[in-house]
Amino acid sequence: MSTIIAEIVGILIIGYLLYRYVLPPLRTMTQNREEQIRQQVEDSKAARERLEAAQQKYAQAIKDAEHDASRIRDDARADADRIIEEIRQKAEEEAERTRRRGEEALENARLQVVRELKSELGSHSVALSDRLVKSELGSDEAKHQSVDTFLDELERSANLSSSAPSGTPTQRS
Repeated sequence: MSTIIAEIVGILIIGYLLYRYVLPPLRTMTQNREEQIRQQVEDSKAARERLEAAQQKYAQAIKDAEHDASRIRDDARADADRIIEEIRQKAEEEAERTRRRGEEALENARLQVVRELKSELGSHSVALSDRLVKSELGSDEAKHQSVDTFLDELERSANLSSSAPSGTPTQRS
């Protein structure tokens, strides 16, 4: 029994020494470790909240960027349509100006040709008349015949106008 008492006393002394000198530093270490773990959990929660906030901001930034890109694309399309319409209108105006200039040039050329033809026709008419008069009236007999023909036509014309009823035009041969 004495050994049992000695063992119990030894265990109690060891227990007291453990309780007095070993347990407080272990408790302090455990509390410190618990505090670190609690702090890490809080930091993890804060980091998760910051991550969620950052993801929401990122998602909103993506939506805003898509909206801005869509608006810019729509503005670019509208600008392109406006520019195309302006270019089309300018091209139509230029085509109309070119067509009008072409018509004016064509009309001027036509008038020039008509003037030239009239001038040439007048010259040729005078030359032809001159030749006809010379050939018709070249001899005395031709002159007498021409005068006789003219007088016959006048006489026929006078007969026709006297036989035609009034109000109707007279015919000439």
